Amino acid sequence: HMPRIGARKMGGGKGFGEFNACVELLTQEGTFPTKCWSITASKILGMCVILGAVGFKLPQIRLINKKKSAEGLAMSQYVLETCVSAITLSFNYHIGAPFSTYGESGFICLQNIIIILQIRHYGNISWALFILGTLCYGCLVYGLYSDYARDLRVDVPFVDIRAGLDSFKYVNMRFQECLQGISTAVMITSRIPTITTIIKTKNVSNISRTTWGLNLAGSVIRVFTTLRELPDELIMQVSFSISALLCFIVILQTFIYAKADGGKASKEKKTK
Repeated sequence: HMPRIGARKMGGGKGFGEFNACVELLTQEGTFPTKCWSITASKILGMCVILGAVGFKLPQIRLINKKKSAEGLAMSQYVLETCVSAITLSFNYHIGAPFSTYGESGFICLQNIIIILQIRHYGNISWALFILGTLCYGCLVYGLYSDYARDLRVDVPFVDIRAGLDSFKYVNMRFQECLQGISTAVMITSRIPTITTIIKTKNVSNISRTTWGLNLAGSVIRVFTTLRELPDELIMQVSFSISALLCFIVILQTFIYAKADGGKASKEKKTK
């Protein structure tokens, strides 16, 4: 049935009310315990990430417009990233997570959609295929925010690596938790095409170092804020850690292949 705003939440991390408790101590008793400093820092950093996300991918968008080309950019990365954003937003919505721990996902999703439109335009991808993908994405979002997706639980195979195959069993988990785990794999998959495309083409002219640098900084901050405010959400902590690593690899590539791009440009000038 129709998704309902304000529907019953699943429940999530342990630190949801900690910041409010610190604010009450400060306003009512004039005290601010040492343990409140870390949660306050987490909130401030979280809001900084959200504010930064408002223009996070604008450098990449402007670069594509300037060059009138999307060469070196993998459409699959941005499509998969929009799917990850949808899963992240719905998961945090359902568990009632603080906005400061995930708010940037919405802004990044909107900017990824703009980049997808640019890649479609400059890459001459058919409108029919694009419209079909848009409809599928709409259905995905509708389903993720439904009460059914929130309440659904599934049996997932589990093996304790230390104990071996004898420990094989099925663990009953929330469907949303499973999706969050899948989104981590999708996020890894979405970044790998960009990394492999750069290795193959040795072209980083359309890769915005600023955008990827901000992405790296945001991921590192999110590792801290998630550990502090959602200590029981291990999947999210691992996801942000892997995201930081992959962003670092792309940034490293922009330095490695920048010389190759410079050499190619100088040769073209001489030829002309």
